[in-house]
Amino acid sequence: MRKSTLAIAVLLVCAASPAQAQAPDAAAPSIPSRYSFNRVDDGFLRLDNQTGQVAFCRPHAVGWACEAVAEDRAALEKEIARLQDEVASLQRQVAALREPSPPRPPGELTPPAADQREEAAKLREDFARARVAFENAWRRLIDMIINFQKDMMPKS
Repeated sequence: MRKSTLAIAVLLVCAASPAQAQAPDAAAPSIPSRYSFNRVDDGFLRLDNQTGQVAFCRPHAVGWACEAVAEDRAALEKEIARLQDEVASLQRQVAALREPSPPRPPGELTPPAADQREEAAKLREDFARARVAFENAWRRLIDMIINFQKDMMPKS
């Protein structure tokens, strides 16, 4: 009887074990796990979901051991700073391309020298004489046309 009682107890414990094993699995998806593992060639990479630290885990003669993966934080900071400088430089270039260029002055703003003023005065006088000569030639041409028309008209 003692053996049968013991057998029944063992049977009840074994029957209850799968039910208990399934209950925590149903609750596990709602609680995020602390670590996530990814298989690599010689072992696993372990990511700590709370701190962000990465460790490489592999089997040893005694058992499994995880070693922290070295981070070269100074190199990362240097690269981040370089990229930030490059982005700022590119933003300045884009802003410069968008801005309209300043208006150009209409011409040279320095006053002309005395020699240049004298040459400009002579040039104005030459233009005035040429204009007068052209006006005189035009008047003579018109007078000639009028005289020719008078001569060609029959006298009545």
